[in-house]
Amino acid sequence: MQLRRFYIPTLTTEDETVVLPEGESQHALRVLRLSPGDEVLLLNGQGLVALAELQASPDGARKGRQAVCRVLEIQEHPRLEPQLALCVAPPRGKAFEWILRTATELGVAVVQPILCRYGMARPEGVSENWLETLAAALKQSQNPWLPEVRAPRVFSVVLQEAISGGEASIFGASPAAEATPHQPLSSEMAVRVSRVWVGPEGGFAPDEEAALLTAGCVPVTIGSSTLRVETAVPALMGYLWGCRHAGKEEAR
Repeated sequence: MQLRRFYIPTLTTEDETVVLPEGESQHALRVLRLSPGDEVLLLNGQGLVALAELQASPDGARKGRQAVCRVLEIQEHPRLEPQLALCVAPPRGKAFEWILRTATELGVAVVQPILCRYGMARPEGVSENWLETLAAALKQSQNPWLPEVRAPRVFSVVLQEAISGGEASIFGASPAAEATPHQPLSSEMAVRVSRVWVGPEGGFAPDEEAALLTAGCVPVTIGSSTLRVETAVPALMGYLWGCRHAGKEEAR
């Protein structure tokens, strides 16, 4: 039976006994109906994964409001290198939550919503739903690292920061854009990429695409169809990971 997973951001390597946050406690005791002696996995979203055993709470394991766990062993997991930032124009509705789940599962370190000219959604800040989605994806995927989701910012500001940082980047280019001819991404380039740009469903505006090209970002087109944002993100990420894997194989 697969171990149940719980998100506890306060977990440290020094902990011997921990109390799950209220929401996680309720899920463990009232929804999953776990009992004392059941083993669980605890993740803090910062690289720590602990095997723990549920203990009897003062009010009884099922009636109590807090789930108390004894830590049996704990492991520290390093981040994947290079760390990857996803700069994406958020789509409307819950589609952006789907993107956050995908980013968590694929090991993205930073999600930066960007406000583009053709973007339909223009969120003003980080919503509680976004954070809950990240935590749920963390547990589902058992990724030791929770992505940092930043407040939405204007495309040009984020691009300028990337330029000053000298980062290697790729961006999702429209398959019909004749202004963006490109060669397949080399494995050598793929292992250096630290930022992926995905525009809105209408694509980047001509001046935005020109700015990306001027900054040295490599255009990548996946197939001949125009993709939704929530489709383009995993497609580009899968393409990038495939190129990186090919590079590692060549290096052996």
